[in-house]
Amino acid sequence: MARRVKFQRLVEMRPTMTRFSTIALIVSKSSPNVFYDKMSGTERGVLTLTIRDSPNHLTNCKCWGQRACVDEYAAMLQIGHVVDIVGAKVMSIPFAVPGEQRYQPQATVSCALVVNEGSGYVVRHNNDDSDQIAILQQLLQQPIRPLGAVLKLADVRSGLGSPDKIITTNVNLLVVVAAVRPVRQIKRKLQAPLSEVQELLQCLEVIVIDASYPEGMLLSVWQPDWIQRAQLWQPRRTVLHLIDVRVSYSNFHCSPVLSHSNCTLICENPQAAGDDCRLLLAFAATVPLTSFSGCDQAELDNVPAVASIQAQMTVRQIYSRAEGELQDPSIDQFTAVLYGMVTKFDLDGLTSHINRKCTACQRHIPRNLQDCASDACQEYFLLGNDEQRTITYFNINIHLSDQTGTLVEARLAGHPAERILGLRAEDFERLAEREKSELKWRFLLKYFEVRLMIKKPVGLRNHLVVVVVDMQAIPLKKLVANMAVF
Repeated sequence: MARRVKFQRLVEMRPTMTRFSTIALIVSKSSPNVFYDKMSGTERGVLTLTIRDSPNHLTNCKCWGQRACVDEYAAMLQIGHVVDIVGAKVMSIPFAVPGEQRYQPQATVSCALVVNEGSGYVVRHNNDDSDQIAILQQLLQQPIRPLGAVLKLADVRSGLGSPDKIITTNVNLLVVVAAVRPVRQIKRKLQAPLSEVQELLQCLEVIVIDASYPEGMLLSVWQPDWIQRAQLWQPRRTVLHLIDVRVSYSNFHCSPVLSHSNCTLICENPQAAGDDCRLLLAFAATVPLTSFSGCDQAELDNVPAVASIQAQMTVRQIYSRAEGELQDPSIDQFTAVLYGMVTKFDLDGLTSHINRKCTACQRHIPRNLQDCASDACQEYFLLGNDEQRTITYFNINIHLSDQTGTLVEARLAGHPAERILGLRAEDFERLAEREKSELKWRFLLKYFEVRLMIKKPVGLRNHLVVVVVDMQAIPLKKLVANMAVF
């Protein structure tokens, strides 16, 4: 007859215990760390589970074993599962030195658990015990730390606003999801002796906001289990309590960014007394989703009126105000009237001038995909929504030149492009090559008065955006009359 397991609470752990068993909820999970064991000549690994059995008690459980055992744990155990940890060894947690790098979430108790293959094990809790499972799963949405102790995104940015202030640190935040970008595949070379082998990593970028910084900050998620959960987060509806999220200065984005690290914990849609989450969601509802779509098409939804663009500038003045010696850091966009010649308008070349976006989430759809890759969007259309799945729009690169230089970033796109070209994006795709060539030569090497909206590079978009709002053909005489020297 099998011996009945005696389960204890995490608060009852003592460093002298060698056969400790408990029932707990997995609130986070690391990726398996596999290594070659010279003593046994086999591959071994370790997996860290962060577990919780009450609002105040949280710790880590390390599962050691042969690679097959660790891989089985990684596949079987997921965040949100209630598990039985049987025959674990209790270890005292050493005192953490302030500022020292941590490789696992910070526990709220003084002990951690170690499960070694052969002397202990972890299994899913019996589904028949539904009451116990329901009680523990409620902990998934209970804040691990007080919501009032979080920082504001604006304070994080101001404290780490330039490379000379770079101090990589961990912070606590309460934010709402503004956008979830498609998963990216990144290749990384492994260390010797496998230095020629490339490992394929996944990265998910999430834009998060709060009332102090509606422009949004980038949160990078690398852990596979959290990538899977993050793809279910809903823009403007999912609140995240980020604990010990890593903040650092990105030279690529030229701004501070957030990243999920080994010691980070995430509480999704925290349920707590107070108005913190309610006020945050009310604010998020006022922020346009298209501002964070990750595609420059979002810039076309709020173009200024043609008549409001009056300031005449040369190409050199535009670059100086956007990126050069005349830029004003307090202004992220401006408008300009440019008099010049169209020196690139490759309508009949091999480059595609038509983009597509999803009608549900408004995100750009890559050319190699038929529909949006988002699981939420695919489910939305499968539920019987018969509306059009994609919207096509112009996205044409155009070069504008005057006596001071050439503006190479200008784009003729969206509704302004359809008005200027005199046809819709869908109709353009049906034109014969001869008709495309004729359309091109209506603009190429001709003089125009061009009204532009210029968006400066920012943290979430590290390139200059120049949108053509209007174009009017002019004679050479008018071009000369309006020529300015700078």
